[in-house]
Amino acid sequence: MTGDTCVITGAGIISPLGRGLAATRQALARGQSGIVAISRFDTAGFPVGCAGEVPEPNLDAPIPRDHRRPEALARIALEEALATAGLAPDSAPDPRRALSFALGKPTLDLELLARQRSRWARTSRISRISPPMSPPEPARTPAEVLQALPELQRQREQADAAAVLPRLAARAGAGGERYSSYTACASGNDAIGLGKRLIERGHADVVIAGASDCQVHPLSLLEFELLSALSHEPAATACRPFDRQRTGFVVGEGAAVLVLEAAAHAQRRHAPVLAHLAGYGSSLDSYGLTKCHPQGRGAALAMAAALADAGLDPSAIGYINAHGTGTVLNDAAEAAAITHIWGAAAQVPVSSTKSATGHLLTAASAVEAVFTLLCLQDHLLPANLNFRHSDPDCTLNIVAAPTPAPALLAAMSNGFGFGGQNACLILRRAA
Repeated sequence: MTGDTCVITGAGIISPLGRGLAATRQALARGQSGIVAISRFDTAGFPVGCAGEVPEPNLDAPIPRDHRRPEALARIALEEALATAGLAPDSAPDPRRALSFALGKPTLDLELLARQRSRWARTSRISRISPPMSPPEPARTPAEVLQALPELQRQREQADAAAVLPRLAARAGAGGERYSSYTACASGNDAIGLGKRLIERGHADVVIAGASDCQVHPLSLLEFELLSALSHEPAATACRPFDRQRTGFVVGEGAAVLVLEAAAHAQRRHAPVLAHLAGYGSSLDSYGLTKCHPQGRGAALAMAAALADAGLDPSAIGYINAHGTGTVLNDAAEAAAITHIWGAAAQVPVSSTKSATGHLLTAASAVEAVFTLLCLQDHLLPANLNFRHSDPDCTLNIVAAPTPAPALLAAMSNGFGFGGQNACLILRRAA
């Protein structure tokens, strides 16, 4: 390592709490929720009725639907991050500027699929009725089917990370190393943490890091519904992390981007430092395909690793932005992990901002890293909305309403994904 420290000089965000840093910090301060009745598609007869939707009427331009939407959201967050960092978009590719980004899986355009239905049936037929003793026609491969349906092929190519990342890199002027992270709901923190490592090891002076996802889509919601993971409650109270009566999570959408920079490089160009990215830790439970370890074994390892990386004692952390999805098992496991690190009598303030946004999946931890950054700047502990009933399995100091925190100097942001993929960040307030 070069020994250079990593600072944050730019940030951009779009989420169910609004577009941009100003709208987001206002919503956090007021304890607002962005979970609403689904407007993206007709939910009549559908088992899920609410989601954390980006408020489209507040946007300057329409966002394309379905699989193009994650890239559009990413570009909106990227534009703001570059602007706050004082970096010009579309600048010449800088070999010392890297990109580390996480994109959610593309969704399927159901309207296009319906229009292509008869053609799809013809091109994907396994075999035709053949005369006796004659060999059947061979089945078509998925690649052959896509070649026969060029519209679907174009959509697939547009949404692929291999196509999206070069476009984001070009907009960001990133001509250096380029990485795509996918570790489920830990992806955003891992993308940001990788950016930190690139700077510390001298591989880049600037890293554009973040994540984007949009799974407010019938098929995506049904996938989680089949896992019995979603809340069926009204929007106002649907997501209630750590509450004894929690029933599941709510899917949300959004994007966030941080501009990470070597401290010496930021100083040379007189860039304002928003915060220090002090610590990063990751781990894998190796416990199950979807379930996390019930005692939060991997989560505790990731938090301990982040603390060690930051050179901080647990007592130095003034707030934890918890992963807190609102599912029974996940919240109890995270509470156990926090208790393991801080002790049963610890009073570190904890809240899950998913109670206001829903779970943004691949983008969740990147968005919550920006929330944590804003809370450090504004001396604020954000609310864990809908927390009414204490759970004996989650004996944490839950922040139930927005609370001033003038002494807040360092905060942790957790991201824990399916299969026990864990990543934690520690941000420290700029001097």
